[in-house]
Amino acid sequence: MALRTLVVLSGAMACFVAAPSVLCAEPPPRAQAVTMAARLADQVDAVLQPLPRIAWQLGGLRGRINAEFTLAVAYAALSADRPANRRWQSLDKDAAMAGDARLRGIALIALIQSMLAQGEYKHGQELAEALMQLALGAGNDELTAAAEEYRGVFERRHGNLDAALEHQIAALALRHKNKDAAGEATALTNLGTIARDKGDFAQCLDYFLQSLAIRERIDNRLDVAYRNIALLYRELGDTQTTRAYFAKAIDAATRYAQPGYYASVRGAYAGFLNDNREYEAALASADEALAISQALGNRPAIGFEQLEVGRALLGLRKPDEAEPHFEAAAEIGRELDQRELIARSELAQAEIALAHGDLARSHRLLDEVSPRLNAAGLRPYLAQAYWLRDLLAEAEHDPATAHEYAHRHAGLREELLGVRSSRLLAAIEVRKAREQSEQQLELAVRNNELQAERLERSRHERFYGIAAIAALAVIVAVFAVLLWRLRRLNLALAARNEQNDRQHAALTEANLLLEQQAQSLYQASIVDGLTGAHSRSHALDRLGHLLADCRVARRDLTLLLIDFDHFKLVNDHHGHLAGDRLLAEAVRIMREELPGDGLLGRFGGEEFLAIFADRDEGESRRIAERMRAAVAGRMGGIDPPTTISIGAATLRAMPDATAIDLLIDVADRALYVAKQAGRNQVQGFQQA
Repeated sequence: MALRTLVVLSGAMACFVAAPSVLCAEPPPRAQAVTMAARLADQVDAVLQPLPRIAWQLGGLRGRINAEFTLAVAYAALSADRPANRRWQSLDKDAAMAGDARLRGIALIALIQSMLAQGEYKHGQELAEALMQLALGAGNDELTAAAEEYRGVFERRHGNLDAALEHQIAALALRHKNKDAAGEATALTNLGTIARDKGDFAQCLDYFLQSLAIRERIDNRLDVAYRNIALLYRELGDTQTTRAYFAKAIDAATRYAQPGYYASVRGAYAGFLNDNREYEAALASADEALAISQALGNRPAIGFEQLEVGRALLGLRKPDEAEPHFEAAAEIGRELDQRELIARSELAQAEIALAHGDLARSHRLLDEVSPRLNAAGLRPYLAQAYWLRDLLAEAEHDPATAHEYAHRHAGLREELLGVRSSRLLAAIEVRKAREQSEQQLELAVRNNELQAERLERSRHERFYGIAAIAALAVIVAVFAVLLWRLRRLNLALAARNEQNDRQHAALTEANLLLEQQAQSLYQASIVDGLTGAHSRSHALDRLGHLLADCRVARRDLTLLLIDFDHFKLVNDHHGHLAGDRLLAEAVRIMREELPGDGLLGRFGGEEFLAIFADRDEGESRRIAERMRAAVAGRMGGIDPPTTISIGAATLRAMPDATAIDLLIDVADRALYVAKQAGRNQVQGFQQA
């Protein structure tokens, strides 16, 4: 009976590997195949319970160890964690009795991986420490590397990035020492993930590309390499590159025929599709990944895939269907202490409550989620929370609060765009450096080939010279052959030199193109594309430097905070495109009245900053009045008339100011006075 069941188990495993989307006779989806395989494993385990006992009677402790190991590997191949973990635990105990550190280490590693999949991080961390003690006691570098790797993984899960970095660097050194290419690739992947968490996207991309090069060479877990690079470019906003790497990741995961690999890639791809508003495709991808993860019992994956299913349904305007998925994701997030999962789920629930008109629930959820987003540093989702706060305040007829959160949303969004541009530029530089290194390596290889050819030619010359001395009778024939060979070698060298020259020219052209792209990215990051004024981040950076210089040199510094009066009427009457054109024209007019050394930047929405130094109060006021009068005079005749209000702040009025926030706050209060006094005026200077 036991032998027959083993035959059935072997057939099922072979069928699953050969066709990942089917299980033998019937062709169910991958998730159904996983479920059926797990049920089969449970049935087989019930039948084979006596097998280790029989093996003990026939072969003693070593026989039982071999039986437990065979069963554990078979169940793991069928993704049946429950019976597999029971066998791994038994193997751990028996291997300890036998003093077999290698087998015990294999069992502990399998159990740690299972704990990671189930989200049981505390137990998994305890097992990782046990693995480290075992490795140090046995002096086994391979087990030590694995223990360092998992300790780093758990430290990162707890947010201890510096400790995680130390463990992964130690793991990489040991993997390199042991010439374990797959282990090196894994350590580099983990280092890249830590660098991404730290915000160092250039270093992250470098680690991921190193890992990819190793995995492509040995064909190992390419799905992980491609997925990680895709996720990185997703955060950088490069949609085309992201989609290309996800396509490669899906192909690799399908080829490996492991359901867990496939579900991981599909779940991540669903998030990318949701970002691009491809909700139908996102729902299909997230549903498939969720079904597989539920069959495998992978709790972290289930949580994030529930979130993506909810996002897709919400995008398809099915909030009632989306709500249970967000609740399930939030519940798993609380179980695993996964702050990002909790925050994103509650943010989506707040959006649904707002859509349903449940303002109290939306208010409560946003009050709870905002501190979590701040604590976790999830700034893109914090921008979304500001946007929802703006909508909520409008629904509650609170224009002051709505204006405040609209202002915050615009400022944070502009800051995130600047950060994304900087990161993308750094990523381009990393790829450029790697391409240059590869080209230099290729040139070095070709130079070595040329040197080898020259050495070969020299050996031939010496050989034929000696032959000529030894046999004068054949010198004419040898000389002719030698000339023929030299001619061919010279032609080959000339052709290679010409090819090298063409490659050098192509490389020079590519470098020039990259430099132009870098300059374009820099200009895009410091200039507001709509109005032509400087961006908020650049203007605030210049203000900070100028404030520091003026304080040291005791120079005057003037800040003007400019806001368009009744700008909402322009958008309401003529549309947002007309409003955009009006802003651009007004910026051009204000620039004409601004001193040549002054700076005009967009602060957010229809608010702008003007900064200039070395003007006394009278001259500063005249500049501000000229700007106001120019706009009113040249644009006041349109319907509705366009005017501006200006609030001023000067360093001379607050010589102890050390932060730009104070200057902006004073100018903002002066702007408020100008608005309250009837608009189309300048406030903040002493009255003459």
